[in-house]
Amino acid sequence: MGSIRGIAEAADRLERAVLRLEAAVESMAETPPQRPDLKAALAAAKAQYASLAKLTHTVATRLDGAIHRLDSALEE
Repeated sequence: MGSIRGIAEAADRLERAVLRLEAAVESMAETPPQRPDLKAALAAAKAQYASLAKLTHTVATRLDGAIHRLDSALEE
């Protein structure tokens, strides 16, 4: 019958461990860990996106102008 007691003790330890894990997960969900490296990477990505968006707009405007000039030249 000693093995049943051991199983019961192991089950109790497992239950306590699961409760601690659940508490830790809840705690992390309430206050997510601060990651300055990820914040910096996100800020850099946003800055790069803004720069690329501006460049894309400039290129699109120039292409539209070139297409318009070509269309005008072909109509003459």
